[in-house]
Amino acid sequence: MGHWCRICGRSKPNKKFSGKGHKNHICKECSRKPKTERDEIDHIEEIFNYIHQSNISKKNIKRLEKLVCSQNQEIAELANIVLEVALIKPHKKKRIKFLAKTNRELLSKLEETGLIMANY
Repeated sequence: MGHWCRICGRSKPNKKFSGKGHKNHICKECSRKPKTERDEIDHIEEIFNYIHQSNISKKNIKRLEKLVCSQNQEIAELANIVLEVALIKPHKKKRIKFLAKTNRELLSKLEETGLIMANY
């Protein structure tokens, strides 16, 4: 059956995972990548998951504030956009309509960065 690697996003056979790789869902190939590169992929995935949650909690907002201070410019930019959304409309219900009425600039940033699809 195999396992799914959370870094490369592919399903691979068991022999492509080391002992710790099984537990962490990181294949041998991805575990050879530098830690900074793996962390970058994890942080970006984390940010994308926040925007698709039904509620961005206070704990999530604190985490986003930490990610805004990231040295990686892309992560900091994405986290800042999602943080703005979380502070304006943390609940997902009618979030896009609300942003379309009140904050078109933020909505266009979401579309440009791929955080939401243009035809959402």
